[in-house]
Amino acid sequence: MNEAKKQQDLPSFETAMERLEDIVSSMEGERMSLEDMVASYEEGVKLLRICRQRIDTAKQRVELITADLEGGKATLSSFEPSAAPAADTDDSDSKGKARRTKTDSQNDDIRLF
Repeated sequence: MNEAKKQQDLPSFETAMERLEDIVSSMEGERMSLEDMVASYEEGVKLLRICRQRIDTAKQRVELITADLEGGKATLSSFEPSAAPAADTDDSDSKGKARRTKTDSQNDDIRLF
């Protein structure tokens, strides 16, 4: 199965978040058997991965658009998630907050991504 088809089969970010909220609510409020709780936790982890993937993809798209804009031309580039750079090269700290680099502080810019 190709990557585009896999993406279409996954729930949207909003749908995954709603389901995650339902799972958390159920786990906090209902008496569940151990097996049901483990199955809910497993589903939640899968949904969390989907949400993180969707956020990373959106972030990379915004970076491409911003790079084009800063280059003097505001255009949308085609985007293939598999061709995107590795996610571990960002300038955020371990809690996901933006941090200033030496170059940023010299230009007085704050990097959001």
